[in-house]
Amino acid sequence: MPASNHSLLRRLGSASALLATLLLGCPLRGQTQTELTNTIMQAHQDTVLVKVRVLDEGGLPLDNPAQVRIFSIVRPVNLTASTQQAIASITDVQPGDYEIEVSSPGFKKSKQHLHVVNLGDDFSVFVYMHSESEPDSGGPSKSSVPVKPKLQAEINKGLELYQKKRYEKAYAEFAKASNSAPENPNLWYLQGTAELSLQRKDAARKDFEQALSLDPTHEKTLLAIAQLQLDAGESSQAIKTLEKVYRNDGAGWRTHYLLASAMAQDNRFPEAEDHAIRAANLAGRDGAPALMLLADIQYHEGKKSDARRIWARVSTQFPGSAAAAEAKARSVKTAGEPDQAADLIAGSLPLRPLPEPAATAREEVVWAPPDVDSREYQTATAVACKTDEVLDRAQNRLNSQLRNFEKFTATEHVVHQEIDRDGVASAPKEKEFSYIVFVFPYGGNSLYLEESRDGGIDYSAFPTPVVTTGLNSLGVSVLQPANRKGFIYKCEGLTSLRGQAAWQIRFEEKKDSTVTIRRWQRNKTVYNLPLKGRIWVSSATYDMLQIETDLREPVRELGLTRDHLQVKYGPVSFQDGKQWLWLPWGAEMYMEYGHRRYHHQHFLTNYMLFGVDTNEKVHNPKAPPPDPEAPS
Repeated sequence: MPASNHSLLRRLGSASALLATLLLGCPLRGQTQTELTNTIMQAHQDTVLVKVRVLDEGGLPLDNPAQVRIFSIVRPVNLTASTQQAIASITDVQPGDYEIEVSSPGFKKSKQHLHVVNLGDDFSVFVYMHSESEPDSGGPSKSSVPVKPKLQAEINKGLELYQKKRYEKAYAEFAKASNSAPENPNLWYLQGTAELSLQRKDAARKDFEQALSLDPTHEKTLLAIAQLQLDAGESSQAIKTLEKVYRNDGAGWRTHYLLASAMAQDNRFPEAEDHAIRAANLAGRDGAPALMLLADIQYHEGKKSDARRIWARVSTQFPGSAAAAEAKARSVKTAGEPDQAADLIAGSLPLRPLPEPAATAREEVVWAPPDVDSREYQTATAVACKTDEVLDRAQNRLNSQLRNFEKFTATEHVVHQEIDRDGVASAPKEKEFSYIVFVFPYGGNSLYLEESRDGGIDYSAFPTPVVTTGLNSLGVSVLQPANRKGFIYKCEGLTSLRGQAAWQIRFEEKKDSTVTIRRWQRNKTVYNLPLKGRIWVSSATYDMLQIETDLREPVRELGLTRDHLQVKYGPVSFQDGKQWLWLPWGAEMYMEYGHRRYHHQHFLTNYMLFGVDTNEKVHNPKAPPPDPEAPS
């Protein structure tokens, strides 16, 4: 490791615990930029057949005809084609950077960057189209606006009253809070849950609609609306609502649970069974309701022996619970019945209500995003994904952009908050730095980014003794060939993120790996952090869009039980918008260390690039990063 990296591992003054998050890689400084350039795969310069595959919101081929245009803002290129069976073929495209625009009646126009390379095959790019009736959700969500401590205390009081089933008083507290902050959708959602418990469903629906008018993708509100639709026998509408949740934010176990219920009410039993299985797998120790629903579905399908096996599993896995008692009774009652499906009519399966959304008060005080393995994301059907191919293209794309620069600078704005056990955040501590990232080659065809603040590594100006460095470069490290041998990667398919088609890849550090990309230090001891997570890579450019990580398991000897990190990457324009480079927009980190919770935010602006011979002032990102709590 370079000497400068060793200096990053020193303890700061009197700080009781310095936690320095470091990128690894042990770069070999001896390799030149020219040698690195020669190792990166160079695309052929022959023209390419570009096939643009147009998908609807659910990832299926778009039924509507669409017009596709590929053009350049720096060259006289303007190529158009119409789709045939959802595919537009454009011939004789020179490799390079373009814009791609797709339009179709009834859908919003899609426009994004396109990077074409010739790798010997047709170049396929996927574009998701979104209905004109679908609300825009690309900007920061109002759900993520910080709540002042006084207001949070009022919310906590309402949650405690709700937990004690004092619903009228809980409603009064939530109503007071929503009057104080009428543009916060979370408060309208809580008010609606209290109305529901008071059996005022019409009033609850109005509260939920108000929440959705402020944040059309508010997950908990959409789930509550879906439950109301199910209760009213509106299974088809409930399915549409739940599929919207799945597209916008992925699906946790509650979403799959409700989808299973709605599909069963519509007599779509194979799909219902699939969602019930997913709900049970994601719920883990909270999976009893999902397993009971799964058994109900299997029983009604005529899979009675399978249902009895599920009831036995519930009895064993959740002993002493009400679900276990019910499972035993159902097993006894149906013993000996043959596997035979009943004659079913729509809605014949009794509805199992979703456990109350605010049954546990502290569950409503969400202090961090969910673990990466507690959600699934909707992927396009019949779209093949080759893991190594996506990783290689993403790595080559990234390195081809960065290899021509010896460093880039930006203004880094750091916000630090401590979060108490009730989810109340402390007053933010903020600081701005001159942020510099140096680009070094190492390990053959890999790159290493080393950062410093205010021209050095003096942490005394950091707003807290909990110091982080290297967060923005995490996505770079995950893609480098020198690090990939330490991880297991799996491409999970094509999904939509920030309105773009993106390859979704899950990764996890091997148990016996000697390679790690994150290190923490406490005093003089360095700890390797075993990571798991996902990366999202644009299908149109193979640029990194986002990385999200969690601990593979807690680091007990360090006292680190949670470490959730999310970094957004996006286009940063320069030369008056005629060129752009893909750079980190910012990072968010949530950690639970020594029974204390912290939230870090890092935002970058005012970029400046320094090439080998030139330097160029770079503008801020074209758009702010979306809500950090969920993929859109």
